[in-house]
Formats: sequence, C-alpha cells, structure tokens
Amino acid sequence: MSIQINVKLSEVMLLNARKYIKHHGFDTLQDFIRELLREKLFENEEETKGIFTALASEKALAKHWLTKEEDEAWAHLQKET
Repeated sequence: MSIQINVKLSEVMLLNARKYIKHHGFDTLQDFIRELLREKLFENEEETKGIFTALASEKALAKHWLTKEEDEAWAHLQKET
C-alpha cells in the first residue's frame, strides 16, 4: 500500500532542493524526499544499511558514472565510503 502526499515548498526551498538533487545524483524531488524520510525514520535502525539504501546509493552512483568524467566519478566514490 502506498499513499500520495502533496507538499508545498517555498520558491527558495525548491531552488535549494533542486541544486542538492542535481549535485547528489537524485533523479527527482520525490526520490530525494523519500530518501530523507527513510533516513529520519530509520536513522537508528539497521534497515538504513539494508536493501533500500543500497539501491538508492547504487542508483545515485550510476548516475554520476553516466554524467561525469571518470576522475570526478572516482572522487565521488571516495567521498561516499
């Protein structure tokens, strides 16, 4: 079961979120918000180190490989670990 939630953001917050999304490799604002909720809800549980985070990280890293030069992608990988 899933529920759709509508969120109203100020122009400044939306602009900053878009910059963050682009810089960190999220595909959409929805993916970014979903990951933030996951982190907050499960920050003290092992689940954040589980399959959901692994999949999100894999997707973000894959995007960096496709859009950046190889040296930048390696630098990004070094920051993630």
